[in-house]
Amino acid sequence: MLSNPRDLFLRLLGEQLWVERTLAFEVLPKLLLAVEAEGLHAALSEHLEQTKEQATRLEAVFRAAGAEPSSNLSPPAERLAQHHDEVAEQIPNRRLADVWHATAAATTEHMELAAYDALLALAGALDLPRDELERSRREEAEALERVEAELRKLAS
Repeated sequence: MLSNPRDLFLRLLGEQLWVERTLAFEVLPKLLLAVEAEGLHAALSEHLEQTKEQATRLEAVFRAAGAEPSSNLSPPAERLAQHHDEVAEQIPNRRLADVWHATAAATTEHMELAAYDALLALAGALDLPRDELERSRREEAEALERVEAELRKLAS
């Protein structure tokens, strides 16, 4: 039962840890093998390294909150990855596939930004340090800008 703001914070933090770990060790490496557009590949490759660091930062946030790091499945993120794969299988044109890959990456970034916004709000209410969360949120916003720029190039 989630009966107070700290419980909700830890639940959301665990879900975001699952997201970052899954992206870092499963989704992004697989996506990098599929992407052919040089600019999109570079943006995703750079973000892969950031994502690994974000997972480490989230573990530090757990400790700052007096809890051991633990990840919780994020059903929305899991479903986004499944949906990406289902649609990608239906696109034989490589450029169009890259448009889809960029679209899926942008959608994921939007979801992550919402998660970080909620975590930052709760961290503030709980008087927990916000620096690590703010840094990760900034990186997600920058990644979104890069992916959306590549999406516009590919779609035109």
